[in-house]
Amino acid sequence: MRESLLQVLRCPRCHAGASFAVEAHERDAREIRKGLVRCRECGLDRSIEGGIVDLLYEPPDFVVREAAGLGRFAEVMRADGWDRDRILALPHVHLEYWNEQARAMRQVLVTQDFRAGERILDLGANTCWASNILAREGLEVVALDIAATELQGLRTADYFLAGGEVYFERVLSVMFAPALADASFDYVFCCETMHHNHPENLRVTMRELHRILRPGGRLLMVSEPLRFPLRLKRDHAAEVAEFEGHEHVYFLHQYWRAARGAGFRVGFPGVWATADGLRRGDREVPPPRGHLVPLKTFLRRHAAGRWVIRAYRIAYYWWKHLIIGDASFDMFCEKS
Repeated sequence: MRESLLQVLRCPRCHAGASFAVEAHERDAREIRKGLVRCRECGLDRSIEGGIVDLLYEPPDFVVREAAGLGRFAEVMRADGWDRDRILALPHVHLEYWNEQARAMRQVLVTQDFRAGERILDLGANTCWASNILAREGLEVVALDIAATELQGLRTADYFLAGGEVYFERVLSVMFAPALADASFDYVFCCETMHHNHPENLRVTMRELHRILRPGGRLLMVSEPLRFPLRLKRDHAAEVAEFEGHEHVYFLHQYWRAARGAGFRVGFPGVWATADGLRRGDREVPPPRGHLVPLKTFLRRHAAGRWVIRAYRIAYYWWKHLIIGDASFDMFCEKS
């Protein structure tokens, strides 16, 4: 942890923002590796271990069980051959799960006009692969998770930080009561994270993310599993019961209502996000591929053609989500 992190922290007990003072016990060239932070308002002391600030204050039982389950899952990963080199390659690992994560990150990088120095929260950072990519974009990244376990928690960050090419902060906290100050972030990124909330906490988490974002800030929510009207998946949690992941499965409209209820404007990337004011930025749009390249190129060059493309995307999007039920869910939200 670096001292600059103190300005974006909030005491998890008294909720005072930017109230912590730091006492360093061990430093390296990069950060404070060991020490404590103390709230000047209520006197709460919390530890710093391995550069990770522990603000996981009096977590409920389901959070404790989920964090323990992540530790057990890390052992399964080791037995399956996961090591430092394989983590460093993420998300470019030839497994279906990671192909989806890579797709989601490409979409974020294409659609968002990131500027160096903007601050982003990697919510549910887990292996910290996304924190690494976002830090390489020049963003100030804070990785937040409930576990510090190596391979399945914030200690995995040391794999990426060891070379000195990137840096990002790590904070232990819950997403439904993040120990982060009001209006302190430009973006929140979360990949397959929000469904770890039960229904009430889903709404609470949306309100908390709205709180920590600055006006105009954006929530970039990608790769959420969904329940579909014609393919009901009634018990997502049964698939990971051994690890007590506190997983749930929701319909698309439940995410949309939770976001709107928190005060967000909501858009769906690749469908009507551009019309909804979520910019594509100055990145190049990938060129069309396949045997319909001439037709796609023609449509993109004309206003009427672009409307045809947009209508097709909307129809295809809802076909995937309402008819065949074969899609994860991406939703970009903006704080007015």
